[in-house]
Amino acid sequence: MAKRRSSRARPRQDEWSAEAFNAIPGYDAIATAGDSIWNPDAARHVIGFIEGVCTYAKGTWTGQPFKLLPWQRSLIGNLYGWMRADGTRRYRECAIWIPRKNGKTELLAPLGLYHLLADGEPTPEVVSFAADRKQAKLVFERARTMIRAEPELEARVEVYQNRIVAPSLGGVWAAMSSDAPTAHGLHVSFAIGDEIHAMGNRRELWEAISSSMGARMQPLIVSITTAGTLRESLEWDQYDYACKVRDRIIDNPAYLPVIYEATEAIDWRTPEAWRLANPSLGVSLQEQWIAEECRRAQEQPSYETPFRTLHLNQHVTADIRWVRMADWDDCQDPVEDERLAGLPCYLGIDLGEVSDLTSLTAVWMDGDEYHVRSWSYAPEEGAERRQKRDRVPYLDWARQGWLKLTPGDATDYEFLRAEVKRLVEKNKVVSVGYDPNNAGGLAQQLENDGLKLRRVPQSFLHMSGPTRRWEAAVVGKKLHHDGNPVMTWAMSNTVVELDYNNNPRPSKRRSVEKIDPVVAGIISLAVALDGSPLLRSPYEDRGIQWL
Repeated sequence: MAKRRSSRARPRQDEWSAEAFNAIPGYDAIATAGDSIWNPDAARHVIGFIEGVCTYAKGTWTGQPFKLLPWQRSLIGNLYGWMRADGTRRYRECAIWIPRKNGKTELLAPLGLYHLLADGEPTPEVVSFAADRKQAKLVFERARTMIRAEPELEARVEVYQNRIVAPSLGGVWAAMSSDAPTAHGLHVSFAIGDEIHAMGNRRELWEAISSSMGARMQPLIVSITTAGTLRESLEWDQYDYACKVRDRIIDNPAYLPVIYEATEAIDWRTPEAWRLANPSLGVSLQEQWIAEECRRAQEQPSYETPFRTLHLNQHVTADIRWVRMADWDDCQDPVEDERLAGLPCYLGIDLGEVSDLTSLTAVWMDGDEYHVRSWSYAPEEGAERRQKRDRVPYLDWARQGWLKLTPGDATDYEFLRAEVKRLVEKNKVVSVGYDPNNAGGLAQQLENDGLKLRRVPQSFLHMSGPTRRWEAAVVGKKLHHDGNPVMTWAMSNTVVELDYNNNPRPSKRRSVEKIDPVVAGIISLAVALDGSPLLRSPYEDRGIQWL
């Protein structure tokens, strides 16, 4: 489709470089590109379509030519400018968190039109979806307004109540709500998920649309939302995953995380926090208005959560992660095995479900400093299925030696028993801690092997002290680890819960993903810090008694 507004000045060549577009908060598209190649013409094609034939559909600039704001230009340029070696787009999914009044719906409408008319996909099938039909049609209605304002668009489509059809291309754009059965049988090339926080834990529509894209050469799903308030939700799962990709805990070069939010370290009542979360501040969103809303939130406690959620993108009612990952990363400082072999060592075991992750973590005491290493295990059968389910690279970790796949489809206790004995032979292991709820049988076998074990129930009484010490050691850089990505992933997942006296313990129930390596570490530290006599086998002290 030709550009109508050819009088618009063409940007200088350097403005089309990958570096010029690399402005996604906290995310480096260049460093994570892998084999993908930057193609400025691909970025120029989409931006040219939006600014060349689209107009604003609502608000102050209704009917005026669409001019991308800097944050929108960076987003669009990155999303479409990176290409794989086979010539298809790098990104298959883009998740965007941005507060209200920043023009998010206005941006999605031109993207839907681009994929319907100008992307070059045979028989394009575009879907906009949301929790209800009214929300799903917001983007759709903006697109219809843009079509009516532009003869070049109107000549190529037929507009109906719930569909926009491009007859010459065999293309269609439909608006859908969370009525999952209607999504089956689709062949979607581009999908727009609007305000997915409102979908709660209803995942059927998302899964149906995602699964319908498999036969497309370069499908793309874009979700855009404000922060939600529920941990058990599709939005929280997406947010947690996006943060891990952004922070390079998970390597997924096909996923673009775009998160505008006010961080917890900054006072939410300050203009600095407002600017972090709202890239359109001063354009579509006026600072005076958000200042008045912030004042209302301070004066009216019931409005604080809505303000921070909707306008700062803070997950106020969600549990807060235990430690800052930047502090954990600063603690990466591995030491030689020879040095560790001379230090007192304590082991902790956390057994998962019979077909899931199990971890063994060691803590070596070096004065007031701790050296930590962890080993994790998973049944070999079903590992690929778990990788898809949990969206974490189990198989890559296994190839790299960070995760050991054990024979069969269930936890191999004999394999784990041998691993414990191997560590005991190489180190000065003083004692082994375990949770009696899960590891009683293995503990009995290890005791029979002559090892000293201590029961560490997952109660506040037993876990709060070592949890506090672990956190203090991380913050104070007194804990040293070897950069194990499985342990780092677990640390990023860990959420603590508090009792009535604010005593903490790791919570598997509230943590969104696996935390087994961390729990095993807290158990090992609990044993190391316990000043009471170490548990010994009763046979060792009393012999066998006969009744």
